[in-house]
Amino acid sequence: MFEFSLRRVALCGQQPEEEPGELADPPSDLAAVIGATGDQFRDSFTRLCLYLAHSHDDAPQARTDDTVVIGTEYGNTEALARLQLDAESEGRMLSAKRFPNATSSSASAFVNIGIGATGRNLTLNAGLLTPVIAIWQALFALASGRSSTSKVLVGDVYSAEALLDARRESHDLRCRSGLTHATFVRGGEFRAEFDFTADRDPAAAPGGQVGPHRSRDRNGAFVTAEFLHLAQTLEVGERAVLTCRGPLARRGALTVTRQHVDAARNGGHGG
Repeated sequence: MFEFSLRRVALCGQQPEEEPGELADPPSDLAAVIGATGDQFRDSFTRLCLYLAHSHDDAPQARTDDTVVIGTEYGNTEALARLQLDAESEGRMLSAKRFPNATSSSASAFVNIGIGATGRNLTLNAGLLTPVIAIWQALFALASGRSSTSKVLVGDVYSAEALLDARRESHDLRCRSGLTHATFVRGGEFRAEFDFTADRDPAAAPGGQVGPHRSRDRNGAFVTAEFLHLAQTLEVGERAVLTCRGPLARRGALTVTRQHVDAARNGGHGG
């Protein structure tokens, strides 16, 4: 069990009627918020992570002990694919000069550097269970005393390569791009309880759901935003449940209960 307070929740993503793939209309102030320095090395996923981290939280005045957790299934796939395709088409040997921090988790490094965070820096991929695991890691950092603030980014920007891989799965989940950002801080506003017991219902469909409502999205950004926005509206004593299911009876459930209303933050939650 973990106790925490929730500062802000923001979602940036495609609308349901849009074709799957990358964001056709990125935020209009994207360049103004994240700048252009080093942009040749940043893919769409990294840009969106930086944008949300900068625009939906207070700008730190100095370096912090904040933890950054990025939960993503495909991460920087676009950048890694571009690196390899460029090497093939231009006849060059692969080099880090072509893509600094050339790993599938480079977005978290860019975010940590960008906001001056010196706490834990973690990128995880738990498939369809990613939203629950990402929040568990963020709250663990608070409970262990490692950080006083944990910033969580959950989601994917689907490059052509990511879409090709995602569509190999048999379950019928849509792949619209999006990312959710949330800031968790030490406090007692909410209580979180996690359950990772195997799913006992063989007919349960893979994916995420908030209460009885099942999400149609493979991307965990949308169910994460729905769940955290719901948590912000809870009255004292009420609870909300997020359940994520994967193949082979894999299951992760998070129950959040409102314990009290933090007067200092009441009315300050952003969407």
